[in-house]
Amino acid sequence: MNKIVRHYPVDQLPADLRADLPEHGLVKIQFEPETEPPRKRPIAHLVGSGENLYGSDQDVLDYIAELREDRDELG
Repeated sequence: MNKIVRHYPVDQLPADLRADLPEHGLVKIQFEPETEPPRKRPIAHLVGSGENLYGSDQDVLDYIAELREDRDELG
């Protein structure tokens, strides 16, 4: 198995990796390639996991209500 080990300055790490580390110094980073393909997950596991792009829940419900009102006026 290929394994890469590096000593890396803490202050050059991305912010999420620096969170619980001292401000300065070195860390040991180890990279190991995954040997197994990623497992398939049902799409149902992803429902609700994304960011809401359409405003609050109430904004969405109000928009749907407007669409229904428009449709009632046409019919």
